[in-house]
Amino acid sequence: MDDPEVVAALRPFARAATQLLAVLTEPDPFRLHGRAIGAVANIDGVDPKYLARLGSLPDELSHRVAALMPLLVASTGVDRRALGLAGEALVVCAEADTLELRVRVLAAVLYDRDVNAAPVGGDEEGQTAWLLAELAEASRRHGRVTVRALAVTIQRLGDLLATIDGRARPLIGGRLGLWRLRSRARRWIREQSAVRWDPRGRNS
Repeated sequence: MDDPEVVAALRPFARAATQLLAVLTEPDPFRLHGRAIGAVANIDGVDPKYLARLGSLPDELSHRVAALMPLLVASTGVDRRALGLAGEALVVCAEADTLELRVRVLAAVLYDRDVNAAPVGGDEEGQTAWLLAELAEASRRHGRVTVRALAVTIQRLGDLLATIDGRARPLIGGRLGLWRLRSRARRWIREQSAVRWDPRGRNS
């Protein structure tokens, strides 16, 4: 897969990640606190035995992702590998503050590529909308993100990443693995932002 094809996949992912990260960093992303368990389970389509754990996730993002992904797999039956791939990428994405930087840090940390993150054509907006369609529908119907809508959305993100993961990169997983990925992303961003001073009056 060449670099433009990688960028074509990563740009919609990075755009969708903005909304996903906003959800994942909320204190109570599923609005479970104070709700009747039976009503929530019916709307979200999950076994009630998982709801207490889904309502008490860790605060720190990498810990939250590490705890959340297995719960989404167990409670909704979505694909474990797809959620694992997306979870890793979301933790990396969270360290960047622009679309282009998110694309570049994802390519560098996950795929060992140094890419030009500029648009490469295609229906980028349409693909992003499709990735987020379940979240939008859940918000329209229920006024909140449901467990199943989030699980399906993250699986779509992971399936998109799988199209550029041809060498079947092993999942790192777990809190320690995600923490290491986050550290690599931070280090890469620091290195990219470093400016060396040239006494001849040029920056390099």
